[in-house]
Parts: sequence; structure tokens; C-alpha cells
Amino acid sequence: MAVVRIVMAIEPQMYQEVLAFHLRHQRPQSEVMLASSQTLQDEAKHVSPHLIVANEVPPEYKKKKGVFWVELCMAGRLKATISTNGYSNNINEVSLQDLLAVVDKAEEKLAHGS
Repeated sequence: MAVVRIVMAIEPQMYQEVLAFHLRHQRPQSEVMLASSQTLQDEAKHVSPHLIVANEVPPEYKKKKGVFWVELCMAGRLKATISTNGYSNNINEVSLQDLLAVVDKAEEKLAHGS
């Protein structure tokens, strides 16, 4: 089974901790690392993540081949822009299941070596 490396940089911190806990519980084979918005780029360079979940994903990772990303916006409702395999989708009222689906897509891509 492929190990998906996930870097999260979400504020408020409580949201990040809850999402990380859920991902670790639901996908224990994945590696979830926490960062702040200030340390996200350094952490991403260090671990070469397959998935970045952040309030603001650095532009170079939005363009980087093989990196999936989720950008969360908490303006009234929890919205997300999700990019998988180079395709982006906007989701209003994003759910934990939506995030798990992105992890699953990244794992599938790794398993197939594409």
C-alpha cells in the first residue's frame, strides 16, 4: 500500500489538529505532518508531500506535477478548491469525506506509479 505524505497548514490551529487526527485515524498508512503558514514551504521542500492541505497553497506547488492540493477558505462556510491530477474543483461546504477522497486519489496515483 502506498504511503501518502500530507502536509497541513490550516488556521485556526484547532481545525488543523482535528483534520489531522481524522486523517490519521481514517488513513493510518498516510503520514500527516503539521506546519504553519510561515513554515509550509520549508516543510514541503523537506518532505516532498503528495498532498498539501492549507489555507493558502504556495503557487509553485499548485503547478508542481504529482502534487495534489486542497485550499480551504473559511469565510462563513467552509469552502475548498481541490486539485487532483491537474484538475481543480470548487466545493462549497467541504466535508471530511471530500478530504478523504483526495487522500484516496493520491494513494491510487502512487500505487499505479503515474
